[in-house]
Amino acid sequence: MDPIIVIDNLTFTYEGASRPALKGVDLEIWPGEFILLTGPSGCGKSTLALCLNGVIPNGYPGSMEGKVLIGGRQTTSFGPGELAGIIGLVQQDPDSQLCTLKVVDEVAFGPENLCLSPGEINRRVRWALGAVGALHLWDREVYTLSGGEKQRVAIASVLAMTPQVLILDEPTANLDPRGVWEVIDVIERLRREEQTTIIVIEHRLERILPLADRLLVMEEGILQEGSPQRPPVDYPTKPAVPITKEPILKVENLTAEWEGRSLLEDVSFAIHGGEIIAIMGDNGSGKTSLLLSLLGLIQPKQGKITFAEQDITHRKAHDRARLMGLALQNPNHQLFSRTNLEEAALPSRNLRMGGADEGEILDLLGEFELSPERLPFTLSLGEKKRLILVSLLAYRPSVLLLDEPLVGQDDERIRQLLAILYDHAACGGVVLMVCHEVALVNSFDRVLFLEEGRLVIDAPPARAHEQLLARGRREYLGESKCVD
Repeated sequence: MDPIIVIDNLTFTYEGASRPALKGVDLEIWPGEFILLTGPSGCGKSTLALCLNGVIPNGYPGSMEGKVLIGGRQTTSFGPGELAGIIGLVQQDPDSQLCTLKVVDEVAFGPENLCLSPGEINRRVRWALGAVGALHLWDREVYTLSGGEKQRVAIASVLAMTPQVLILDEPTANLDPRGVWEVIDVIERLRREEQTTIIVIEHRLERILPLADRLLVMEEGILQEGSPQRPPVDYPTKPAVPITKEPILKVENLTAEWEGRSLLEDVSFAIHGGEIIAIMGDNGSGKTSLLLSLLGLIQPKQGKITFAEQDITHRKAHDRARLMGLALQNPNHQLFSRTNLEEAALPSRNLRMGGADEGEILDLLGEFELSPERLPFTLSLGEKKRLILVSLLAYRPSVLLLDEPLVGQDDERIRQLLAILYDHAACGGVVLMVCHEVALVNSFDRVLFLEEGRLVIDAPPARAHEQLLARGRREYLGESKCVD
């Protein structure tokens, strides 16, 4: 039996980059093999995935040396679309690969282009959506989906083409705990029943490592075999800091709708200076809608929002932005400038009293290992998220609204981000973070848990765990693999 993938001395340098993203990579992957690929944020993992499905060098300007062979044939010799039925890639950013208006059309798009019969297309769409727990999204408009729902649909759209090789770039990053187990179950089943070759790119190894045949580690573009033994992750805990007596932010009976669909229903809570609060809940439960409503990007149908005892319910978003800094789930929606330095300074120029402090911004960029002159759109997903956070920290809003900021970050980066957020709280600031990482949430002050737009739990982590257990939500405690 011959290897299905052969990589021979592969080096690739993006146009304008000062160093290669990949350096002399050699690799053979065999049919039916399960490969787990990990490494620090920005080390070249996603670039390698794009080389495997032929997008590099055809779709990205740059210099490529060496060979990538799929089934004995170089990727550069395949015509447009020829690799689609062989290599299926689910990218980090689901928005980048969703191209139709409705979910059913999105998942049917690939099989239709493979010229399958209508009956077979329908069968594959139902199977793929069911496999990722997304059949209920069948008739939804794609643009109305949450980030996690989009990720499920993106995975389903690739599964529906039943590729010989399935590449999943951080497939569980935006998923709620139930969705994580559903995707893992699909991967197990594909490997067991279809002998699909699977490559998973991940930072969170605990759940997937037991399934893998090999662990590969990439660092600064160099690939090597990794050890299956992984020491337990030790994240810093939040130090005790004074919590203000009066709330900084108060939400009363907040209800919001969009295009006739309910987003939030009668949500009430108060947040005090010094607190770090996790917002949790299933994909589509209203977490992102809550952050957007706080900043004024979604106007409430009813309810009241108070900041430092001032009613801001009807203030414009640009006024609220001086008080609250928002990092969106998809950082591409917040990138506008030609260099990291310009991008990091942009909010400060508009929102910080006295304008941007370039020295402070350069220090923050250096701390996060972001080159000031790099083009933001050439960064990895994790680097883009760090750049957005730098732009917020630079203008010092009291409240940080962070939507899945830990996606795309390796363990060391998570430690660094947490330390900075803890410092923000110690100075009297507030952090509201959408987060599915149960191990991290345990050290926060409180958990806000949403179900179908309603706030059903508002409690410290230990008590929130008890209430989640009483509601049968064991998957949020990291205790169970079972999905109904």
